[in-house]
Amino acid sequence: MVEVRVHCVGINFRDVLKSRGLYPHTRTFAQSDENQPKVNRDTEPGSDFVGTIARTCYATNFQVGDHVVGTTSLGAYHSHVMINSQLIILIYSLKYRVHLQACQIVLIHAAIGAAGQWCIQYCQYIGARVIATAGTEEKRHFLREYYGIEYIFNSRDTSFINQIRQILPQGVDVIVNSLSGNLLKESIKLLTYHGHFVEWGKQDIYHNRNLSMFQLRSDISFHVIDFARLVDLMLPLIHIMLEEAIDLFVQCKLRAVEPTVSYEPSEVIEALLRCNSGQVMGNTVFRITSSDQALTINKKQSNNLLKVVSDNTMFPSEVCNQGTVLISGGFGGLGLTMSRWMIEQRGVKHIALMSRRTLVELDKPSNPQ
Repeated sequence: MVEVRVHCVGINFRDVLKSRGLYPHTRTFAQSDENQPKVNRDTEPGSDFVGTIARTCYATNFQVGDHVVGTTSLGAYHSHVMINSQLIILIYSLKYRVHLQACQIVLIHAAIGAAGQWCIQYCQYIGARVIATAGTEEKRHFLREYYGIEYIFNSRDTSFINQIRQILPQGVDVIVNSLSGNLLKESIKLLTYHGHFVEWGKQDIYHNRNLSMFQLRSDISFHVIDFARLVDLMLPLIHIMLEEAIDLFVQCKLRAVEPTVSYEPSEVIEALLRCNSGQVMGNTVFRITSSDQALTINKKQSNNLLKVVSDNTMFPSEVCNQGTVLISGGFGGLGLTMSRWMIEQRGVKHIALMSRRTLVELDKPSNPQ
């Protein structure tokens, strides 16, 4: 057991989902929260941090004053706050799952974030060729100038599919993906024989969306990376990969991600709203020990975040109170059960049931409903 004096805390995509109430591991289903496996109680944001050891017991290898998460001699704390989760995910994906080799071609989707930029750096260190996508021209310009990537495409529509096929008719060897829906389905078609699809976003997985098995026919490997369970089940490997990540920085094979935007702890709502807007580039971190501001969150800020949470749920307050939910086939057993659940659990005020049967048919005694 150790006590850590935290200097900076980073915000990653999982933290944004948690703040919006959309992170899947916070759903307890039939079990109480206390009875859930530890991985299913991963509800608190801010797991990425750097700091120093403030107190320790006799049974550890740490000493008071030790820098944790490998920040010694690596520069400012806020530049390296994401070294633990983001780099471990990267190393696990490309080294231990894909076994990335020099000269392979890697497509990195939405590459402007911390994970995407470190993915670029790691690929360039290995000697792989990188092509990428990003959501705005500003982001694409940054990646061209900062990393020297020749081909960068728009990540917000499927135009990159034909553009990549024109320059790489044989396809790409690896895709690191954080896109969803049709963008994911079309992307996987770009893989060459024995290609690897690395799924970081997992939105389609948690929404139980279908993917044609036909797309995997060319000896394609589909890797789903679950960092929460990786930490829970493979802790010795986590330690090995963390040491590897630190060595890459010490040897100057990797460098800090740019830009890094720092916030005071009292600006947590503003930071989360910014991350939710999709305009983020690089790292978002909170200064803790260097902060000279009191932690205060006003009601207006809190309401803004609550509105974001509400707007991104299936049953926002406007729908529950003023709207109407239409259920097709609503007179069947599933439809009636769903209606009851919406009323009792979500407070929906108005529900319309639609059926192919007429009112006369529904009123017949033979009808079980």
